Amino acid sequence: MRFFIFLFFPITLFAQTIDNPRNELRNYDEDIRSVQLYLSGAPLTFPMVNLDAAYGSLVLNFDHLGVDVRDYVYSIQLCDADWQPTELDDNQYIEGFTEDRITEFYNSFNTLQQYVHYTLYLPNQNVRWTKSGNYLLKVYDNTDEKMLVLVRRFLVVESEWSAATEFVKPVRVDKLNTHHEIDFIVSAKGSRISYPQKEVAAYVMQNGRWDTAIGPLPPYVVRQDQLVFDYQDKIVFPAGKEWRFFDMRSFIYRGEFVRNIRNNAEYFDVTLFTEETRANRPYVYRGDLNGRFSIETSTPGDTLENCDYAMVLFSIKQNAPFDDGDVYIFGELSDWQLKPEFKMRYEESVSAYVCEAFLKQGYYNYQYLVVDRKTGQVDEEGLEGNWYEAANQYYIFVYYRPFGQRYDRLMMATVMDTRQR
Repeated sequence: MRFFIFLFFPITLFAQTIDNPRNELRNYDEDIRSVQLYLSGAPLTFPMVNLDAAYGSLVLNFDHLGVDVRDYVYSIQLCDADWQPTELDDNQYIEGFTEDRITEFYNSFNTLQQYVHYTLYLPNQNVRWTKSGNYLLKVYDNTDEKMLVLVRRFLVVESEWSAATEFVKPVRVDKLNTHHEIDFIVSAKGSRISYPQKEVAAYVMQNGRWDTAIGPLPPYVVRQDQLVFDYQDKIVFPAGKEWRFFDMRSFIYRGEFVRNIRNNAEYFDVTLFTEETRANRPYVYRGDLNGRFSIETSTPGDTLENCDYAMVLFSIKQNAPFDDGDVYIFGELSDWQLKPEFKMRYEESVSAYVCEAFLKQGYYNYQYLVVDRKTGQVDEEGLEGNWYEAANQYYIFVYYRPFGQRYDRLMMATVMDTRQR
């Protein structure tokens, strides 16, 4: 059953203090699951829209486990290129209310795990942005005491500038077969930039991952209205390999890489086949989702509230545990973070790292990351390895802040795909 609440009045938020200095993606309520923010109608897309985007261009979906309906309110906040709040007042970049309620929610049905599914569309009649740049979408639980429960990032683009991009062979010989290097030239026609090195900054991101984004990058060379970002051994990323995946769109039959499915009355138990390291294996191409996941079932006509949950058992063979490293399951399923619940433990009885994760029905990409226990650095080779032929998407964002302006305008954004080399 669907529920809609229409309350047209502003809400003042008083929330707890949260330690998140970089304003990264966060879930603060363990009962909130399967959070996705994407372009409406395209669940595998990056949340990036034009300044004049139509109503409902962005959609936020998430579940709250259980049957209790929560009173969720949300706000949007403009940030600078480094994801710090700007000096602008809310009414200088928001048209409408500065806070509003999430009014669309509905209960799951025909599922073992009960939950309430929530949906929010942006922009809408109550909230709309008026400036380009980096934005935070914050969701608060207002049921009892106002508490911040969810933070997501999205971008609003002016598309005033354009860029010519190019994949080039890495300069360093030891990276030729394992890394991707990118050059690009930005055309800033129509803009009079007084101090390009100080007023323009670019960021480059691989597969939607902010944790490895490179920037801020000033133009390397300026030629009239062209800003050249032709660095040597600077805009370079480990290529990785195609993401691992499993198909959990059905609990009636086993999808790819699913070994066993069991109904334990409260939720499903799904066991994946035990895997092995790919670090020293040849490259094999198979189309992937670049680390993302898609919530869906294989039954025609099913909707998001029909999808059930399962405790998924991951395992990967390893003769002995790493002396100084920990292993994590990583991807959009972990919010692109090294989350404690996705940290694997070593089981001597089976000579493997194992981990259970509570996931919604769908199709998932993921990988195994080896992380140095002392420094927190990710081992680039680890259990996956790198291969130059790997297919990745790269996002380029270019910001402009003229002297005296108090926020960073996002003048252009473009996507490069290595399969188009």
